[in-house]
Amino acid sequence: MIRRIALVCCVFALCALLLTACGKKADGEMAPVRDDNGAVTGYERKYHNENGDVTRWDVYDANQQYDHYILYEYDSNNRLAKETYYQADGIGVYYYAYSYHSSGKPAEKDYVSAKEGSTRTLYDEDGQEKERMTFDQNDTMTKYEVYQNNTWVESDLPTQAAETEAPTTA
Repeated sequence: MIRRIALVCCVFALCALLLTACGKKADGEMAPVRDDNGAVTGYERKYHNENGDVTRWDVYDANQQYDHYILYEYDSNNRLAKETYYQADGIGVYYYAYSYHSSGKPAEKDYVSAKEGSTRTLYDEDGQEKERMTFDQNDTMTKYEVYQNNTWVESDLPTQAAETEAPTTA
């Protein structure tokens, strides 16, 4: 039994050594985050799915105190569908939700926050931004903008129809 345990420990140690030698981090391994000067500003842990996509990102401050985490969800075509930001205590703060045209280009991006309200950005078939609507915490549209000449131009609020309703909060 002791030999088996020793063998398993050796295998794990060898795997860790190989991953380090290749410059790759093990899934969920704590890694330092450095600024442009090389100083450690915090730490992170990332977890991946079988496709290699990040599914969870844990963020720590420079003293290794847990700060927040982000969960990532993907659609059936392996495209980012939702990213949700949580405080360290597990309380959800905000999320982004994404949808795509059949071509795979962005169709819509929703930002939803209980504190700040929400924003919905719509994209044309080429994936270019075309309009953006901002809603308050009561899901009332407060701002409507159209993307023209590489800038957002505020416009009169349209009548609120089904396609301009605020994203629902989770």
